Amino acid sequence: MAAEPAVEESEGSPRDAGNVPERDRPQWPGVWRVYIAARGEDLRADADRCLAARRHEPGTAALHAALVRHLEKSAAYAAERQGWRRWLTGQTIEGAWSNLHGATILLYGLLPAGELNARTPEVLATAKAYLPADDVRLTRLAARAEAGDVDERDRSLLQSVLRAAYHAVAVESGRVRSFRNMLLGGVMALTVIVSALVAVGAVWPRAIPMCGNGTILATLGSTPMTFICPSGGPRPSRGDVPLVALVGMLGAALATAASLSTRSELSTRYSLAVAQNLLKAPAGVATAILGLLILNSGFVPGFGGLSSQTSILVWAMVFGYAQQVVTRFVDQRANNLLLAASPTVPTNQPIR
Repeated sequence: MAAEPAVEESEGSPRDAGNVPERDRPQWPGVWRVYIAARGEDLRADADRCLAARRHEPGTAALHAALVRHLEKSAAYAAERQGWRRWLTGQTIEGAWSNLHGATILLYGLLPAGELNARTPEVLATAKAYLPADDVRLTRLAARAEAGDVDERDRSLLQSVLRAAYHAVAVESGRVRSFRNMLLGGVMALTVIVSALVAVGAVWPRAIPMCGNGTILATLGSTPMTFICPSGGPRPSRGDVPLVALVGMLGAALATAASLSTRSELSTRYSLAVAQNLLKAPAGVATAILGLLILNSGFVPGFGGLSSQTSILVWAMVFGYAQQVVTRFVDQRANNLLLAASPTVPTNQPIR
């Protein structure tokens, strides 16, 4: 089974596209719909060929009809108009994939016995990507394939292995989707919190002091002790906290750009990259504001104070970049989930 492309959706099945009114066309296009349509056509052609070859055998017509129903449901899901609720729950994507997988499993019940041996490596490749190496069904099928005598007796075993692999796909993809939704919820919550913090600082500048006291310059005798604020004034102003937040977001953006060079996109149904990057912006704002508060509090031993507007803004950017210390744990968790859901990483290899 080929690797599943990462999701962000496409147009409906070519078979149904002309019959779907414009207002009912999918909202969000993406490559996965193209794969569903193409793979569905392949399965339909194989099923029709197998039915023609085994038309007089009992049960083949019913099996073919069930396979076609799966393909029709898969195409219908792929052509569905998708709103936010279905996007969050994965109803459209999971409906299309589960029915396509169901059709694939039924195809192995319809194939002529002479083709089973040739198709076994296909099943083994899919199973090894998702099942543990010591799975009894997998080891048994691998042994039969090595002997080169897979036949009618192994038809149920082929279907069982394939069904288990597809179940593992659904479970791991569900974990990725749940983590994505949780991550987006965290982004929204953190954005609300830092927005409220910035709003308080803009309305009541003295409530969140961002100003330094110029201790270093005063010690050197260059200037008398005075306050130095992010906006450049000698006293807190409404622009201090918003400016620190903006510079902290800039630091977070630099950290995001740096992380892109080391991030590899894996072939999964869902992508976490957008949610991961969105989290860094409010996290950068939070760390910039909290970092300056810590420096101004005198909590850091030996720190001589923020001596200029430039130093305040530079520290804000450094703390904004430093959100990577916090968000890297989220990135590690996301990477582990994507590795588990990707068919390019065998499950018997260690995941870091």
